[in-house]
Amino acid sequence: MKISVIIPIHNLEKEISNCLYSLYNQDFEKSEYEILLVLDSITDNTESVINKWSENHKDLNLKLLITNCRSAGGARNVGLDNATGQYIAFVDGDDYLINNSALTLLYNAIQGFNAVRVMTHIVNDQRGNFSERLTLWLHFFSKELIGETRFREELMINEDYEFVKRVRDKAEYNENQINTPLYFYNYDFERMADRIVKVLQISRERKEQGLPPVYVFDEFKPQKRK
Repeated sequence: MKISVIIPIHNLEKEISNCLYSLYNQDFEKSEYEILLVLDSITDNTESVINKWSENHKDLNLKLLITNCRSAGGARNVGLDNATGQYIAFVDGDDYLINNSALTLLYNAIQGFNAVRVMTHIVNDQRGNFSERLTLWLHFFSKELIGETRFREELMINEDYEFVKRVRDKAEYNENQINTPLYFYNYDFERMADRIVKVLQISRERKEQGLPPVYVFDEFKPQKRK
């Protein structure tokens, strides 16, 4: 297996089909990539939607994993523990790939390297440029490079930045770059604002107990290759 695509999912019955279709429409050989769908603490009809979709697309290698981590990082860890691909891609279940050659481009770009960083993307809310951050879904890693590195499950915001930083800080890290946008990020500003308020409140309560916050900051600025 060449590529494992890991998708953490929590209550995405209306969004997950778009994500799956974008992966199904890839021009990469279907026998050479697997999709690990990690259903985390599901309370809606997402699982039924996926099962119905899968029945009509049996040539796509889907693996359905059920967990109760209650965190995106924890769900991704389950995916990593079950991935069999030589390379790892991360996609969020409410996002999708906008280029049908995305997996082919990533696979070709990583040859001779152990990581790829995509330098641009498409986002529905132009208030944020996530290419200037340690954004997880803009990275493509070899499984060997990731090794035993896993997400910190207690983090509620920016857990992907913290994970990516630890992977990038490894001495053997060797990156290639792609300037073609491959990914659509479905950014919900109001939902994120509510989430930030909740996380800050929880972090204040943890501080009173002598515990660290449940978020990290990211001040990464990517260096564009000449």
